Amino acid sequence: MLPSLALLALPFVAAAPASWFQPRDSEIHNLFKRQGPIPDPQGFASHYPPSGRVANGTLPQAWVDKYNRVKAEGKIPSPEVNPVAVRRDGNPVYEGRDGSDKSICSFNTGCRADDDYFLAPDGMFVVCLLTFDDGPTPASPALYDFMQENNITRQATHFMIGGNIAADPHTMQRAFRQGGHIAVHTWSHPQMTTLSDEAVMGELGWTMQVIADLTGGRVPAYWRPSYGDTDNRVRAIAKHVFGMDCVLWNRDTNDWKIGQSQTVDSTRKIMQEWWVGPKSPGILALEHDLNKDCVDVFIAEYPGAIENGWKVSSVPDAFGLKWYQNADSNEGPVTNFTIASDTQLNLNLSAPILGASVSATPSASSNVSASGSANASSSGSASASASPSTTSNSAASALALPGLASLLLGALAVLSL
Repeated sequence: MLPSLALLALPFVAAAPASWFQPRDSEIHNLFKRQGPIPDPQGFASHYPPSGRVANGTLPQAWVDKYNRVKAEGKIPSPEVNPVAVRRDGNPVYEGRDGSDKSICSFNTGCRADDDYFLAPDGMFVVCLLTFDDGPTPASPALYDFMQENNITRQATHFMIGGNIAADPHTMQRAFRQGGHIAVHTWSHPQMTTLSDEAVMGELGWTMQVIADLTGGRVPAYWRPSYGDTDNRVRAIAKHVFGMDCVLWNRDTNDWKIGQSQTVDSTRKIMQEWWVGPKSPGILALEHDLNKDCVDVFIAEYPGAIENGWKVSSVPDAFGLKWYQNADSNEGPVTNFTIASDTQLNLNLSAPILGASVSATPSASSNVSASGSANASSSGSASASASPSTTSNSAASALALPGLASLLLGALAVLSL
């Protein structure tokens, strides 16, 4: 029997710098509906797109509406300005265009947008899942053990793959319960610049949704592109539809190449050179918990970072930012704005642990859900100019969980639109 879930909503007056928030009438809090803990991992996964495939199925109507509005406002580049990339020999290219052009600004060419997070503060080793991407995987628990033993669980940002989370929610929640900061690494790890706008929305939105569903309603504020493959179009969808900022890297272990062009020893040597190198700028690194070799490299080399005076930090703590769009951290309240209201609601959500029960008095203003759905393109490389179209009036049922209320998830953005 599934546990019951309700939210306790207590109004209070917000006092925080305006730059931290989206406008109070922003629809972003409509983009994700709050869902409860699921005791059966197999049953849990059935409420999301299939793992390992581009999430280009049904999109909730709220996401589609937000996309259409910001597109009409010119916040998402047109195909003439930033076309969808095509694959050539496995690499994204822009036919007849230079991806390094500022109108496209593909990170694959080395171009970075002004608001990308790329350099770490001086002397800081910013550890994104101790700079590991791609979890949760079977190798993740050993990493979590090490972090717990060394009291550095709060110093980690976990850029997780949504499909992996849906397939293994218990491991994801372990990272969260230990204090790890959770962020987005797409749903299926595709080359994002080759996807249609709708497929980009699915990759980001469903990953945000599954994270919110397992963390007490916390909406991710940061994402990292798989393969580093992002451009201005993809950045704009992440930012203006979903309120997320892009986190890149200025150092790469290439640990995923172990067993191909690298060995464990050669990868360790890369990191050893970091520790004795200059501390300005700091290191915003790319590492993975893809397999045991990747995790073993970090475990072996972490002491060297500390011995050489490096400070370790999660992404938001390194830059003095909130952990989530609607919560300061993994503890404390999750906040919600009511549309067109000056009242901020303190939801006081407990982090939903699989099999746990959360009960309180529901707020009438929380009982809001998407009113429809839209089908994304069946092809990941469809034209970016195609607008998502409504095909149903029952998006609320797309993720409706038996015995649980569909409740509105409130969200704040890191920066104003």
